[in-house]
Amino acid sequence: MKVLWFANTPCGATEKLIPDHYLGGWLKSLEQQLVLNNDIELTVCFYWEEAVEPFRYKNTMYYPVFRPGRNSKTERLINRILRSDNDKKETGELVKIVKMVRPDIIHIHGTEHNYGLIQAHTDIPVVISIQGLLSPFSEMYFSGVSFRAAYRFEGIKPKLLFRSYSRTIAELKKRATKEREILSHALFITGRTNWDRRITGLLSPSSQYFTCNEMLRPAFYQFLWHKSRFNTPLQIVTIMNSDLSKGLETVIKSAEILCKQNSVPFKWIIIGLKETDELPMMLKRWLKIDYQSLNISFYGLKSETDVVEILVKSDIYCQVSHLENSSNSLCEAMLIGMPVIASFAGGTDTILENNKEGILFQNGDAYSLAGSITELSKNFEKAVKYGTNARETALKRHNPDEIVRKQIEIYHTVIQVAEKK
Repeated sequence: MKVLWFANTPCGATEKLIPDHYLGGWLKSLEQQLVLNNDIELTVCFYWEEAVEPFRYKNTMYYPVFRPGRNSKTERLINRILRSDNDKKETGELVKIVKMVRPDIIHIHGTEHNYGLIQAHTDIPVVISIQGLLSPFSEMYFSGVSFRAAYRFEGIKPKLLFRSYSRTIAELKKRATKEREILSHALFITGRTNWDRRITGLLSPSSQYFTCNEMLRPAFYQFLWHKSRFNTPLQIVTIMNSDLSKGLETVIKSAEILCKQNSVPFKWIIIGLKETDELPMMLKRWLKIDYQSLNISFYGLKSETDVVEILVKSDIYCQVSHLENSSNSLCEAMLIGMPVIASFAGGTDTILENNKEGILFQNGDAYSLAGSITELSKNFEKAVKYGTNARETALKRHNPDEIVRKQIEIYHTVIQVAEKK
């Protein structure tokens, strides 16, 4: 079976193109397992900021698609200013690759880019995996920080570089419109939560929905969180990127509450951001806080191995996003058996069962989060039990053999259904 992926990252080609970078993630893990099946001939297509000829690396063929005018900082700035839309030209390039590869099935990972527009230009069956969904995401973007506060305190640099929050939300809404167009034509969709199933059922009423879980990064299957007692001070970890919707302000407000109540000594580690990044600096100006006095430390980007080492030495993992489908970081923390606390947002209630595998708190409720941390810190046995239950669920949900089996089964089903139409 010839399978063509369109992906938002280079997947396994990251090792060749940027070996010192941390890109790859769960798609790379799925790719590595999928190509072990002799019946699968996999090709991966992705956008790239440099002109690179197609190449084979290990067991996969890669087609990087160069985006003209986006390969330098100056050109990217010009594109942001003009809000350039190259969909017609880029879709033409994607269709050329489809014709060269001649796959039996096309698998589009995510609706964030314009890959899904090729549905109108090919008779080859297309299945679309849901990662996030931009339409609800754009509605929730300012749920934790108001637009007024974000714009006022973001500083002059984002405005001068045309990447202010007003530009960001405008771009999000534009891409969300495109996403709705893509989903309206979709016939086959894969997802993994009640949240994405319900929304795609609304936006893509003619589609057939399949459930297929995500494969996580290899290191998280190999390590186990195991402690006889919590650290003193309690070590809390959150992994996030620079999106405003990831809830960093909830961390700050919860840390303030914990400090004022003096309920539990703690240290809160943020992986994925540096304190000097634009988001932490904007929130620092807005909330008039000092991160050190709130026991918040920023560790920046970390490799897969480094993340695992930090998690197994820590006590509680907290996901604080205002909207998620299924947070990979939360799933990874569950997989190693950590006690977890997560915001009740998006598809999180499908991923984590409240009061059995961890604690769900109301999205954006800093008092509830602080109270949940205090509660777990005083009941180590309950925390361990939550972690044990979470790991048991995660091992089943993210079983590599089952995920590969299910993915191939979906491919066969889609091809068979398409042939009958």
